[in-house]
Amino acid sequence: MEPGGGVRAPGDWAGGLLDAAAASLGGGRSVILMVPDATALAALEARATEQFGDGSFVTLTAELGPATRYRNFLAAARGDVRLVLGTRAAVYAPLPDLGLIAVWDEGNDAYAEPRAPYPHAREVAALRASREASGLLVAGYGRTAEVEALLARGWLVPLALPAQQARRIGPAVKVAVDSDRALERDPNARAARLPHEVFATIRAGLSQGPVLVQVPRAGYAPRLACQACRAPADCPRCGQPLRGERAAGEMRLTCPSCGPLPGPWRCAECGGTRLRAPQVGVTRTAEELGRAFPQTRVVQSWGGRRVDAVGAESALVLATPGAEPIPEAGYAAAVLLDAGVMLARPDLRAGEEALRRWLEAASLVRPGETGGTVLVVGDAAERPVQALVRLDPAGAAARELTERVQTRFPPAARLVVLEGPRAALEDAEAAWRPVPGAEHFGPIPLDDESWRLTVRCPPAEGAGLVRGMRTLLAERSARKAPGAVRLRVDPQAVG
Repeated sequence: MEPGGGVRAPGDWAGGLLDAAAASLGGGRSVILMVPDATALAALEARATEQFGDGSFVTLTAELGPATRYRNFLAAARGDVRLVLGTRAAVYAPLPDLGLIAVWDEGNDAYAEPRAPYPHAREVAALRASREASGLLVAGYGRTAEVEALLARGWLVPLALPAQQARRIGPAVKVAVDSDRALERDPNARAARLPHEVFATIRAGLSQGPVLVQVPRAGYAPRLACQACRAPADCPRCGQPLRGERAAGEMRLTCPSCGPLPGPWRCAECGGTRLRAPQVGVTRTAEELGRAFPQTRVVQSWGGRRVDAVGAESALVLATPGAEPIPEAGYAAAVLLDAGVMLARPDLRAGEEALRRWLEAASLVRPGETGGTVLVVGDAAERPVQALVRLDPAGAAARELTERVQTRFPPAARLVVLEGPRAALEDAEAAWRPVPGAEHFGPIPLDDESWRLTVRCPPAEGAGLVRGMRTLLAERSARKAPGAVRLRVDPQAVG
C-alpha cells in the first residue's frame, strides 16, 4: 500500500519491501532490508526516507567508510533504530528482536562474499531467521534452484502472481526468427546477429518512446581473431587477448596488460594481417544501430559509464546486463541481443543467471496490453528462452532443481572445493574418505604449484565433511605446513 492508502503498482519492488518492513515495525520488531548493489540501495533509501522519515533507519555498506559504518553499526546494536538497509554485510546487523530479513534479487552474485569463509548472504539470512525466529522474505524477478529447494522442503512459502495475471501486466515476449514466415523474409536471419526483426521492433518502439537494447559485452570489440585462419588475436609481447577500442574514428588494438599495440599486428599462425570481431560489445553495437537510426538519440550505459535514468522521449538505449537505465514511463520495447553468449558461459548457473538478467530487463518494459514488446535474439529451443517467453521463472527453477538432483550438484549435494599444494590435497583424503556417500574429483593442476580437489556428498553428510576439512586445515596451521590451502563450500561459480 502507498503511505496514503493507495495500492502500489505491480513491480514496485522497493515499495513491496517497505510494506513488509512497515508491518514488522508496526508490531514492535526490527527489520533488515538487503539489496545487491549501491544503485538499488540508493533507490531504497530514497523511498524509505519518504515513507518513514529522516533518521528512521541506518545503512550498512562498504562504501560508507569505516567511521560511518561503525557509527551505524552501534546505532543498530543499541536499538537507536529498528530498520537497517544495506548490501550483503547488512545481514550481520546486530538488531535486537529481529522480526524480518528481506533479500531483494537473491540470485545476484554480489551476495556471495569473495573473502573467506565465502558465505552467501541468502544462506546467512536463512540461518539467522531460523535461529532468531524472524520472518524471511526472499524476492526477485527470477528464482534460483537454492530457493526452489527450500520451497520444495516447505521451508519457504511461494508468493507470486497467477501466471495469467503475470502475463497480463508483463510485456509481450517473442523470439526473433521463430517461424518459417520470418525465415522466408530473411533467409540469413538465423546466422545474423541483427536480423530484420530487430530493426522492425526498434522502429515500432521508437514511435512510442525509448527502446532498450541489451548487449552482453561492454567495449567495442572485446575479442578479436585472424580473418584468414580464425586464430585468436593475442598480444605478441605477453600473450594476453587483444581487444579493439574505438579512438579518433578508427579501431585501435589494445592489450589489457601492455596497453595500445605499438605497431601493426600479424597472426602468429598464418601471418595474416586482417582481423575479424567474433565478439561485439555495446559500443560497436551502438555505432551500428546509430547509423541505422540516424535521427535518434543514442544512450550507452555499462559498468564503467552508467546512466541512471532516461526520460519518456524516444531514444535508443544500449546497456550491458545490470546497467539498464530506469525509464521514466517504461521502455516501449526491448531487444535482448546475443542470447547464446549469455547461455554459453561454462558455469552451472549460466541459464539461471541469463534468465534473471532477461527478466530484469523485461520488468522495465511497458505491459503488452499497451504495446510493450521484448524481442530475444537467440535459439527458441533453449529452455531459459522459453521460460522468458512464458514469463515463468518458477517453472524454470523447478526444472533446474530437478536436473541438479539428477546430476548431484548443489543444492542437491554438498560441494567442497580445496585448492593448494598437491601434498595437502592428498592428506585431505583422510577427512573425506570416512564420509558416507562422498566422492572426489581430481586433484587437477591449476598452475605449477597449486591443485584443485572437489569433493561432494549428500546434504545430510555435509556437516561431517566440512568438519573434517576444517580439522585438516587446523592441523596444517598448527604444524606450520608449507603452502596455503583455500577451502570453499558450495561455491557460487561452479564450472
